[in-house]
Amino acid sequence: MIPPTRFEPGDHVAVRNVFMGRVQSVFPTIVVTDTPELVVTWLPVGTPVLNGVTDPEAENDDGKGHLSAETMAAKSWTMASRNWHTAGTLTVKAPHSMWSLWVFWEPRMSSIQGWYINIDAPYKRTLLGFDTWDMFLDVVVQPDRKTWQYKDEDEFAEAIEAGIFSEFEAEKVRDTAAQALKIVVENRHPFSDVWANWRPDVLWDIPQIPRNWEVI
Repeated sequence: MIPPTRFEPGDHVAVRNVFMGRVQSVFPTIVVTDTPELVVTWLPVGTPVLNGVTDPEAENDDGKGHLSAETMAAKSWTMASRNWHTAGTLTVKAPHSMWSLWVFWEPRMSSIQGWYINIDAPYKRTLLGFDTWDMFLDVVVQPDRKTWQYKDEDEFAEAIEAGIFSEFEAEKVRDTAAQALKIVVENRHPFSDVWANWRPDVLWDIPQIPRNWEVI
């Protein structure tokens, strides 16, 4: 079947991270908007998700283990289920770009907890939703957009060491992070703080992991 040209607001879709032909994570989400210029999805707290892990018995990451660069390079991870607990999360992405902006809310959604620049591959539209790939390096931006810090630089370095990125590819990731940070700090549309005023529809149900989530 041919993937739909667009999804409608309120549709439940899956955003998957896919690495070397294998699903690495599955995030069931709700479509807020889907246009050629912008895709926005909502991930509520409590949503069941699937994550690739190195060791399901490990104590870190809520007992689900942590997916190392070496494990990714070897394609030897195990999928583990959990519930999304970080924060209610809105993802704003120009579908052909190499990054997305995640908006984290405080538990009662009374205010913004922070902005999160996630370096990820352009979206590939699928029957289930969208496929991408998380490229390790991230930037955490404070609610006022005046201060920030890079995140997971050590994991990014490990990924380079493991051969996941060439030096050329790694430099492209760094450049993308710097460009995205400039856009966010300058509060440019459509990644502006207008999203701080957005709220989900109270009638929306929690999305669920779709059947055939592992099919590429």
